[in-house]
Amino acid sequence: MGDMITTTEQRVPLAKRIRGHIELADPVTWISPAMICMCGAIASSVQAGGFDASNGRHWGLALLGALMIGPLGTGFSQSINDYYDREIDAINDPSRPIPAGRVSLAGARLNWLFLGASSFLVSLLFGRPLITALAVFGIILSVIYSVPPIKLKKHYWLGPPAVGVGYVSISWMAGHIIFAPLTWQSAIVACVNGGLTAGLLLLNDIKSVEGDRQHGLQSLAVAIGVHKTLIVAYLVINGFEALLMVLAIVWWGSYWVAAFILFAIMAPIYSQVKLYREPNHKNFMRYLIASNPFVAIIQLVSAFLVGGYFGR
Repeated sequence: MGDMITTTEQRVPLAKRIRGHIELADPVTWISPAMICMCGAIASSVQAGGFDASNGRHWGLALLGALMIGPLGTGFSQSINDYYDREIDAINDPSRPIPAGRVSLAGARLNWLFLGASSFLVSLLFGRPLITALAVFGIILSVIYSVPPIKLKKHYWLGPPAVGVGYVSISWMAGHIIFAPLTWQSAIVACVNGGLTAGLLLLNDIKSVEGDRQHGLQSLAVAIGVHKTLIVAYLVINGFEALLMVLAIVWWGSYWVAAFILFAIMAPIYSQVKLYREPNHKNFMRYLIASNPFVAIIQLVSAFLVGGYFGR
């Protein structure tokens, strides 16, 4: 397969090869971790030296953190995942750059090596050892998520939590630590948001159940079936959102934030029921459209809550 891909790539125009390398890093996936890094920065603002929105240098540091977490760190995780999932993608998504022959295996290796090294080097620019430690931990987590023999994504009880920690919890903590020492409240909210993301990953498993089954990937949808997976995913997603709602009341006494989160839990219920009754791609996309904007707003609101913007 490797020889075939290399030969095919040599006939691909340069512009398409470049686009293939960009697609390996999957730019759409950069948005959420980069935004979460900014959430971590916002969560630091209540502290001395925390993020100051009127300070241009602070914006530069926050954007540098978003670059480290998003295009570089997340890009690395997506690229190395594509490399080791090329046979599964040949079934589930044959248009991906490697199975489609637009990027050779050697080129794909250079792609994720460059992104991982760049993420590490950017982490050094902050001069904070803990940020570099988080960047390295994120790289290691991405490797063991995708690379045999560990390959955390093969195990439904390990894969989604690993993504939640890597994409959300680490991103939030790094954004906070750029400006100020991490508080326990910020760390807990980062972990709760990471759990929420893990629920979304469980839901995502239903898209690739056939290819996962053929290649022995023990996703939750393979292990217990699509309908039961949907129930578990809904419980995890709504459960972590409810936990944030409780924290908003108990820690900050912010009832209007709690009311908004309650509305965000209830709004996608119709789409949840529709997807459960007819678990097809169309209803899956409808549910994402109905729920993902609320998830993003909840994450932003929780950052402003931790940062002390509400109730000052």
